[in-house]
Amino acid sequence: GEKNVPDPSMASGQLSVEQSPEWRGVSEGQNGTVTCTYSSAIASLHWYRQAPGERPLFLLMLHGKGSETQEPNFTADHDPGQKRSSLHIRGCQLGDTARYLCAVETQ
Repeated sequence: GEKNVPDPSMASGQLSVEQSPEWRGVSEGQNGTVTCTYSSAIASLHWYRQAPGERPLFLLMLHGKGSETQEPNFTADHDPGQKRSSLHIRGCQLGDTARYLCAVETQ
């Protein structure tokens, strides 16, 4: 069924979310990391993967400090104190070419 998750394209007014790098080339088999920072306290943070021409696909949700893994090769960690989350992609394959988006849900 459809999960009720925030749409990455809907940014809430008071919150700025930044991702870096905007675009990154990674050799096949290497690891890649995308980092997302935000400006004020949040309830949860969601990572999505958007392949070219596709809708964003939900990957992971994080509450509070810690990390989550989506097998086989995605791990995200979250540090609310630093207002930062990183998505780690292990052993990148050609099929992992996509935009990786983060969305936050405010408290």
